[in-house]
Amino acid sequence: MNSGGLARKSIVVLMLFCIGCATPIGTRDVGVRQSYERIHISAVNEDGYSAASALVLHRFFLEEAFKQDPDKVIATLHDKACEDERRDLLYTLAELSYLSGEKALRLIDPASQEQAGRYYLASAVYAYLYLLGTRGGDPPNPYDRRFRVACDLYNAGLAQVLALREQESKFKDGPRQLPVGSIFLERRIAKFPNAQEGFDAFIPADELSVYGLTVRDRHPGLGTPFIAVAKKSPDSPVTRSVPGALFLRVEGDVRDLRQGGRGLMELYSAYEARDVTIDGKAVPLEFDFSAQLAYSLNQPLLWRAGSLQFFRGEVVPSGIYPMQPYSPGRIPVVFVHGTFSSPVWWAEMFNTLRADPHLWEKYQFWCYIYDSSKPIVLSALHLRESLTQTVASLDPKGEDPALAQMVVVGHSQGGVLTKMTATDTGDALVRAITQKKYKDFKKLKPEEREIVQRYLIYKPLPFVRRVVFISTPHRGSYLAGQWARRLARSIVMLPADLVQTTSELFSTAEKIGMKAVADEFGTSLDSMSPQNPGLLALADIPLAPGIKGHSIIAIDGDEQPPDGADGVVAYSSAHVDYVESEFIVRSGHSCQGHPLVIEEVRRILLTHLSR
Repeated sequence: MNSGGLARKSIVVLMLFCIGCATPIGTRDVGVRQSYERIHISAVNEDGYSAASALVLHRFFLEEAFKQDPDKVIATLHDKACEDERRDLLYTLAELSYLSGEKALRLIDPASQEQAGRYYLASAVYAYLYLLGTRGGDPPNPYDRRFRVACDLYNAGLAQVLALREQESKFKDGPRQLPVGSIFLERRIAKFPNAQEGFDAFIPADELSVYGLTVRDRHPGLGTPFIAVAKKSPDSPVTRSVPGALFLRVEGDVRDLRQGGRGLMELYSAYEARDVTIDGKAVPLEFDFSAQLAYSLNQPLLWRAGSLQFFRGEVVPSGIYPMQPYSPGRIPVVFVHGTFSSPVWWAEMFNTLRADPHLWEKYQFWCYIYDSSKPIVLSALHLRESLTQTVASLDPKGEDPALAQMVVVGHSQGGVLTKMTATDTGDALVRAITQKKYKDFKKLKPEEREIVQRYLIYKPLPFVRRVVFISTPHRGSYLAGQWARRLARSIVMLPADLVQTTSELFSTAEKIGMKAVADEFGTSLDSMSPQNPGLLALADIPLAPGIKGHSIIAIDGDEQPPDGADGVVAYSSAHVDYVESEFIVRSGHSCQGHPLVIEEVRRILLTHLSR
């Protein structure tokens, strides 16, 4: 066979061989999910780097070198970034630094832990320069996958720095070593009142998982979210905390780090700022509101407070507790809990409403804590006085018009207390209980007349403009029967000062003809009896002019109004004619966390803003 024929045979054999084998370059069907898993690989979620960093390493033939000597490769890329304007070098430095920090963190010796902190800080610095630096032409666009990963590298790197450093040195000015060069960090309390003096600890929110809340309200942006834990006050057994963000602002560019760069560690309260300005552009800050809320509620005393306060009196001092620092210009929404309850039962509603950016901007949320076993007239007076004192102390000159647009939301017994902030009763309660007019009590001493006025005659609070009743027993609860009321009277321990106040009230009550009903005011269950004439009279009094009201009524079952009940309160008791809207939810009595109830409250708050 000649050479030409041999060559043709060889080509045919080679073609047949190739047909039966996989090609060096091609595709394989792995499905969309697995394909996206590979696309999303980065140092933030895997023990490896992204395809974008692989491209840079391949460009300079450094893949194998990084496996052998990561520090040397990081130094090499750093020097190249000082000369090479391509921005992807900064991205790769951020990712490789973070990956090196993760590996160092697994080692338990102190030197490795210290080195890990340097890598993490370097990752945040390089990520900042990639995202916001002036070198490298136009900044990356937000649709670039590297942009998203760089945000995570920046935030996670700062979170690790915050977690690793000793508490007392976290925010001190001074130089910090980096794998290449150093950076002098200066602390700046940008918008965070009492950021150092008033707090014991700063806990990275990224270290915590959250359970028990449906929504994790995390405001996306740059900066690592943290929880500032307040110093414990001797007057309160409850630890308070505030959500915040640590933002590292890097001055200059990557070329400054060899000689020593400069950066600002800026602290922001989530209630004071939502973004920072870099070169005239607004950059959103990242906050984790739900992590802070869940952390603050992870105190057993708060969950036991409802029953403890009912049976033993004040465990947590009664009063107004802002769920956030006072913010002038924001309308207060006050949550008032019910019997055997406490503010923790508002957590789901508060967490969801605060996640709405429009509501967050326009409202601030407070709660009222009280001993729910007290007669309603005593709790109502305390609520009114607490609100009045709080408004006066926050705005003594009356310069904040938002405080005069208050919304009060009450559940169960709390709804009855809420009604007593928004009603002009005249002497209707006195007449209902005594069958006499107030002006006919001419033999009362001045101090006795004052007692009657304080506890039985109400004017609307001038700053309350809207109220919401949730599962409210306006005409009493069918569970507050005679047996339950006797039992409550026998086991509830009223504080000494309350016993004296009650005694003075009852003594005056006898003088004005209330002897027959004086025994009906021993506890809040007596106050919520369906036979209580004062409660029934209150139910028929409309809201004061200029105050809007809304009812949210739970029916646990398929009954249609006017039938149905929630297990504690019947629809016929919760229904009143003088509200602007009535919303029925298919739920049991404790419906504050029901998504439809929360959505209805959101609608009401938006309506309040529009008017």
